[in-house]
Amino acid sequence: MTQPRHSNPVSIPPNGSNYLLFSDVHLGADLVQHARPWTKSRLAEALSIDGQLGAMLDHYREQSDPNRPWRLVIAGDFIDLIGMSISPALGAQFETPLTEDDLIHGLGSAQDHAVLKLRAVAVRHDSLFKKLAAFVEAGHSLVFVRGNHDVEMYWELAQRTFIETLIERSSLAASDVLARKLFESRVEFRHWFFYVRGFLYVEHGHQYDATCAYQNVLAPRSPRDPSRISYSFSDILVRYVVLTTRELSVDGHENNSVFDYLRLGFSLGLHGCAMLGYRFFSAVGRMVGAWRDHLSAAAAKIRAEHESSIEHHASHFRVNIDSLRAITKLWPTPTTGGLMSIFHTVFLDGLAAALISGVTITTLGALGVLPLPWLPVIMASVMLGIFVYMKSCRVIEPHAALRRGAEKVAELMPARYVVMGHTHKPTMDPIATTSGAASSYVNLGNWTDDLLADHAPPAPCTHLVIRHNASGHAEASLCAWDNATGVSVLVSDAASARAPASDPASDPAGLAAAVPGVAVSRS
Repeated sequence: MTQPRHSNPVSIPPNGSNYLLFSDVHLGADLVQHARPWTKSRLAEALSIDGQLGAMLDHYREQSDPNRPWRLVIAGDFIDLIGMSISPALGAQFETPLTEDDLIHGLGSAQDHAVLKLRAVAVRHDSLFKKLAAFVEAGHSLVFVRGNHDVEMYWELAQRTFIETLIERSSLAASDVLARKLFESRVEFRHWFFYVRGFLYVEHGHQYDATCAYQNVLAPRSPRDPSRISYSFSDILVRYVVLTTRELSVDGHENNSVFDYLRLGFSLGLHGCAMLGYRFFSAVGRMVGAWRDHLSAAAAKIRAEHESSIEHHASHFRVNIDSLRAITKLWPTPTTGGLMSIFHTVFLDGLAAALISGVTITTLGALGVLPLPWLPVIMASVMLGIFVYMKSCRVIEPHAALRRGAEKVAELMPARYVVMGHTHKPTMDPIATTSGAASSYVNLGNWTDDLLADHAPPAPCTHLVIRHNASGHAEASLCAWDNATGVSVLVSDAASARAPASDPASDPAGLAAAVPGVAVSRS
């Protein structure tokens, strides 16, 4: 069973940490040239993220409190291993044999494939990895919370490789074994959440989004081939439809309707439309295959592993296992968990209803059961009903789903701040709890635009900063970064300074009492 690496508590000063949080950087989303060779011309513009995020890391490293070093929490999707499409290196030997799928669509999700992709990202974004290495080398700690686009960080070998890529870019001498071990102890990985009791709860949030959720998030292996990751609905759509269709981008399926795709198909011409249809129905076949895989005997073993990992989390982090199980019940059934949910999400329920209705009404008219003059009216009424159904039921709204999830999480895992990413929509809003304790839901936004889209809006480069003042009380701000202007505060939680926070350094077992409610003000 793969378990996340956890830092050695000795490496954390006894008086605690300040916190710096961001998510959704999607490093490697530009490395798609195996499936999209025409994107080579856009590689230069994608490197702007290195300058922006690297400068921000330097800023906070220079502005750190020597008594409270930063604990940097990356809340998922730091590396876009799922969205990458790179060719196997010429002559490279793989422990996991290459399949036809790997040769057509790029390296897959096996751990040795993930390691090669991870190293490719580190080379591509070398300057940013150096900045991150310098940040950790300066004595600050790093928590890597796994998201859906970096689900392959589930593999322990990928985790070790990530640390190695940082150490290789640090100034530590190869002979300084002690310093290297101390560096490594300041980097930890979380498969699900990071939690400071009564103060801070962080997860990526994709499990509240049915299209991106995994059947067994703590054991996301494929029942058909446990050496690989079991792709979610979104993973399949990106890998087999989006990356191979020039006119599509990663973002947008949740807001598109069947009519948007029909318009796209018609704009591609006969051959282009046929190829899009082939890719689309091939992907649907893979989704149905994923559904069937999770009904197998092998899937039962993976579910047992997932349950065992929940118990491990409860024991290791000393949280109530019933609370963890209650959180898992907040998650919707993944789209690939039901045949009808797959068909509904890809519009096939509405298209099937239209086809069946058309054939049925035409047949009844031909048999004389329905009067011929009524047929156009009946047909139009049925088609209008199907149109309204598809327009009203199709829209997927992950932003609201994450917020609802945060409200429930704040009840089950008391925290002043419930922090997520995933939706790329930064926000900091109060949420009420039945206990009366005030909490805030924070969405961290994102650091990169949609690199597959031609006219994507610039990323907000948002992040959350939680500092402790001289009296030890926490003050939180949702900020934006710009190299020209530096840090700008978007929303602050000044009232948080009234209550002290627990910290895993001063409370390594996570047993501090929940923070009393505070009135939240905005400035």
